[in-house]
Order: sequence, then C-alpha cells, then structure tokens
Amino acid sequence: LVPEQYSAELIELLRPMAVVRRLGATVLPMPGGTLTVPKITGGASAEYVGENQNIGKTEPKFGQLRLTARKLAAVVPISNDLIRFSSPQADAVVRDDVVSAMAQREDAAFIRDDGTGNAPKGLRYWALAANVIAANGTVNLTNVTTDLGKLVLGLRNSNVRMIRPGWLFSPRTEHYLMTIRDGNGNFAFREDMLAGKLWGYPFGVTTQIPDNLGGGSDESEIYLVDMADSVIAESTNLIIDVSSEAAYHDGSSVVSAFSLDQTVIRVIASHDFGMRHDASVAILTTVKWGA
Repeated sequence: LVPEQYSAELIELLRPMAVVRRLGATVLPMPGGTLTVPKITGGASAEYVGENQNIGKTEPKFGQLRLTARKLAAVVPISNDLIRFSSPQADAVVRDDVVSAMAQREDAAFIRDDGTGNAPKGLRYWALAANVIAANGTVNLTNVTTDLGKLVLGLRNSNVRMIRPGWLFSPRTEHYLMTIRDGNGNFAFREDMLAGKLWGYPFGVTTQIPDNLGGGSDESEIYLVDMADSVIAESTNLIIDVSSEAAYHDGSSVVSAFSLDQTVIRVIASHDFGMRHDASVAILTTVKWGA
C-alpha cells in the first residue's frame, strides 16, 4: 500500500496545498528539535556632522527567534476490502486524505493559532498591534481599495523588504474581490486575480481564515505578509507508519483496526513557525466583504 517514495510524494503534494508554504515561507532544517535564528531588532543610524565634530556612536540591536519542534500527526484508517480489491486507487485515497488533513491543520496553526498548548504561534499573533487594522464598516470599492492600501503601507512604513509579499484570505473574500465592479461596470480586480495576483502580489485562499469572527459572526481577516521573513523550521521529514493490528482513537473511544479489518496509516511531522521580523505581517480585521 505504501511505496518507498510515499514520504517524498506527500511532501511535494503538501507544498502547493498548504498556502503558507506555497506563498514562499522560508523552510529551515531543525534536526535537534530546536533552532535559534538571530534577528536585528534595531538598526544602526547615521547622521551628518561638521568638521572636527565627533561622530555619534550607534549600534544595531540583536534578538533571537527561538523555534521548538511541535508535533503534527494524523491517523487515517482504511478498509482492507478497499486495499484488496483496488490497491492503486486505495493508495491515492490515503495519500490525498493525509495531505489534506496535514495541510489544513498546518495552515490553521501557521495563520491563526496563538502559540499556547502544543501548536505554533501563527501570523495573527506575530503581527504588531500597529499593523492590525480594522476595515471600514461601509463596504464599497473606494473603502475596499483604501483598506487594502493600508496593509501595503503598514509594511512599507516599517521598511519591510517586500522580497516575497503575499496575501492570505478566505474564499468568501476572494469571491467578493473577483466580482466587485467600478462605477462603469468593469471588474475592479478580476483581471489581476485571474493571473493569481492582487495589486501585483500573489495570493493564497484558505478556509482556515474564518468568515464567522466578531460579534455578528460575519467577519473575516486579510493578511499581507512578506513571506521571506516567515520561517518554517522542520525537525524531521514526514514519519509514516502502517499497521493492520494497531488501535486508534476514533474521537470517542479506542477501536481495534484488527477487529475492524482495517489498515491504519499514521503520519507525523515535527515543525515550528515564526517571524524573523514581526513588522512583516499586516492584518485587516472586521472584514465583512461579501457577507
């Protein structure tokens, strides 16, 4: 059921499905389970001086981004009847199911988890308070354009390098931006978005950005991130185990794969996520576009 190249295949399939990876987050090896990435928290400065005047001393300030392996795991039981009678198709079913489960949970963590418990801290909680901006409550093309510009300006004003900037938003937001028209009936952003970009920057769409936030359960968020400053530290390659005798938890109780005539696939990944520069992420909140 599981060929030798299965692990590498899963990794290759995971990259395009997980939007944070697809937009170009930097992936670093973390073989020891921890990784410390040095970063500059404050730069040196320069000034004009007159003849025979002392040059004022300045120096950069350094900090550290410390990443620790967090275990992401998935268990996929599959009927042995399916394996017996349609093994090639069963292999694809298991592969696609595992990739989907891992990608969805990884994106949820890298985007919106708060770093408590066992999960990494996501973009939402790395952002500086000044870069978390509330959208205008009146939804029209003028205000939408202004709000998108505020995210770009938030990064620019922080001297973010904009090496690999990218947008992240929900399918509802994507649909709104694809269909909004100007006063002449022309699509405002559609042509650019059909090419996979918004304002010239690539975008990723994921259901892991909710549409039910806020008091009215109708708000979403939009992220603009320089992905060159996003770091995914990976401790190990995917670990894949297969058993027809194992027991697993089905959400309410422990069941036996042997008695159910199943084969269980277990996949484990170990990684963490962080930002080299907190200012490299800007978030638009209270987004009701398309609600």
